[in-house]
Amino acid sequence: MDKCVRVGNVDVAYSVDGEGPGLLLVHGTGGTYENTWGDMIKSLSGHYKIISPNYHCSNDTKDQTGKLQMDDLIEQHIQAVQQEGIGKFHIVGYSLGAEIAAAIASKYPDRVESVTLIAGWVESNLSSTFQFDLWQKLYHLDRTLFAQFLIHTGFSPDFYDRFSSIEELHQMAHQFGGVLSTGTGNHSELDKRINIRTLLTSITAPVLVIGLTYDRMVPVEQTKELATLIKGAQYREIASGHLVPWEKGEALIEEVTCFLQSNS
Repeated sequence: MDKCVRVGNVDVAYSVDGEGPGLLLVHGTGGTYENTWGDMIKSLSGHYKIISPNYHCSNDTKDQTGKLQMDDLIEQHIQAVQQEGIGKFHIVGYSLGAEIAAAIASKYPDRVESVTLIAGWVESNLSSTFQFDLWQKLYHLDRTLFAQFLIHTGFSPDFYDRFSSIEELHQMAHQFGGVLSTGTGNHSELDKRINIRTLLTSITAPVLVIGLTYDRMVPVEQTKELATLIKGAQYREIASGHLVPWEKGEALIEEVTCFLQSNS
């Protein structure tokens, strides 16, 4: 079910699926709940009440301010959960969503039951900032061209065994570009400013950090650093590129499900 909550001057669109303990899903750069979490929602909605917002500048979420701020994103997610009458909840964040999820867990330790951080990082270094600046420019230049670049850098070498021609890959890029969030440029600009280092010591909930072996967008060493800086965090790794929901979705759902079950 699609719903909306007003937070300041932002109308935050979110989906609600299933019944049970609360589970908050936080998408990443270029994402929406529609294009990121579909398979996971289908798998978990029989056991959890799943709240999945489109943070501002993402498709149906309407924002007039433009530039994203982490504190605003935190409150938008919290307000969506509160509107559904959920006190405590589990949280799963992917890529930029992992940064938001970690920040929520740091700010609201009494409300977060567990945290799963997928392909997250601690701080955007010069190399990362250069990459995200390129994303921002490519997105505004040509969405399909940007999608082609994401496909080229976002999947592992084995992913290409699924295709028999470059034409198939171009068709995928065209389709992928068509479902990118309208806020992709805004998300990429926030990516350049990420630094959650000081927040990590305040996380008290059980944490699972999932790294991706062939990740060229957020190198797995950066995700491992994230795990080492959170006290008691578990670390697991999936043999995938950064776009794991589309490359190794079943393996990702299995890891998330096992961790949620062990902390429910």
